[in-house]
Amino acid sequence: MSAIGMPGKAPIVMSACGYDHKSLFFERQQSLELRGMEWEGRIKPLTPWSALIARGAGALVLLGGAALMLIH
Repeated sequence: MSAIGMPGKAPIVMSACGYDHKSLFFERQQSLELRGMEWEGRIKPLTPWSALIARGAGALVLLGGAALMLIH
């Protein structure tokens, strides 16, 4: 018998250890107290790509409109 099951049968991962649900998460995900610490609010989250693309498209539209007004 091996860790992947009995020979001749479909491979099944077996485990003899019991796992608690809380042991599968990092401490940062479990603790709500850490979210209130002073260092948690100092870095702003990254801007999503969709927002960056929308801002770039808006800037291109405005610059294109201004260029058309200057040409005519």
